[in-house]
Amino acid sequence: MNWKLFFQRDLKFAKKLKRLHHSNAILFLLLSITGLILVSASFRSTFPATRVWIKDLHIWIGLISILPLLFYLPKITKHLTTLRKRKDHRINLYLVLGILIVLIVSGVILSFPEAVTPVISSNALLIHDVATWIGIPYVIYHSITRSQWFKNLLKNPKTIENEKPIVIRKSNPFVSRRTFLKFAAGGVTAIISIGLLGNWIRSYLPSWSDVSKTLSKENDMKPIPAPQHDVLSAEGRRGTFRYYTVTETPTFSNENWVLSIEGLVDNKMQFNWQQFLELKRKAQLSDFHCVTGWSVYDVTWEGIPLKELLDSAGIQSAATYVKFSSGDGVYTEALSLEQALADDIMVAVLIDGELISQENGGPVRLVTPKHYAYKSVKWLTKIELLDHEHIGYWVERGYDQNAFVKK
Repeated sequence: MNWKLFFQRDLKFAKKLKRLHHSNAILFLLLSITGLILVSASFRSTFPATRVWIKDLHIWIGLISILPLLFYLPKITKHLTTLRKRKDHRINLYLVLGILIVLIVSGVILSFPEAVTPVISSNALLIHDVATWIGIPYVIYHSITRSQWFKNLLKNPKTIENEKPIVIRKSNPFVSRRTFLKFAAGGVTAIISIGLLGNWIRSYLPSWSDVSKTLSKENDMKPIPAPQHDVLSAEGRRGTFRYYTVTETPTFSNENWVLSIEGLVDNKMQFNWQQFLELKRKAQLSDFHCVTGWSVYDVTWEGIPLKELLDSAGIQSAATYVKFSSGDGVYTEALSLEQALADDIMVAVLIDGELISQENGGPVRLVTPKHYAYKSVKWLTKIELLDHEHIGYWVERGYDQNAFVKK
């Protein structure tokens, strides 16, 4: 890359295009790095606070990446004229432009999830993912095959004097140096990309999620509760959960799990597993929306409405907020008392007739259908009524306090 191009003036047309190409390449590289960091589960759990400003950086780089396109559009007609006899270059141009435009448009939608409906957001996430996992491998391949050192490899070595040329016949096919090296570059790109691409594809396969669930560790809760209500959705839930955590996933058993209700209540309450299962449960059908763009529809949750638990404990007049604490010892969230008393806020123990899995926040988790999922605290172990606002884990790191889902 010729860095001097960025500081020169009065460049000819070809060099202006080259400068735009370099600018676009740098921005795409930064977007790829920050994007891969954002989807990394290990980074999310190790550096949760850093993830927020990485997300903001990713958004700003995406917005800045619009500028090279705006500078290029007035030049596109002239550029295409210079490529009229170079079909492969035109195809490459159309492909790269298409990928960039799709990534930018879907990325802008995902950057402002509160402004669109979950259906639009989830479709934008799918499109963004597809463009990413096509775009990154292609750009890697494109970068390798267009680099100067690769072009040097393509040059045939000087013919040895008096050496007889190789005769190529159909019966004796021969792969040229150029073809071999391009296949090799493609193979290297595929090896680099296939692991990441495979993980993304598996996230959309419910059958793989079932296999992963079988292979992963689980809580040891006894007995396993039987559903008291029929599953409400005949067709079952639509969509697949993506599991995020900011800590190591905790493991629970009858010995170390309790649910307590305390703070500004008349009667502090504490339930062990057996006592919790003796409570009368209800079932509800609701959707589950993540602020990162994905959704799961028609989920049947069974548990105890939060309103009933709070009424049983006796809400004191000074209470204005309800704080929820996770059994991981780190994660907390809060709802205003008015929000917490909504009919669909539930302390759930079953999902679609089965015990909530450990990775999905079981044995017991909060369900907040009208709020984004970061309010739905996993591994719920404590409910506390307060006379002041509590700032939860992600809200403290820049997320919206109310987290309402746009309908």
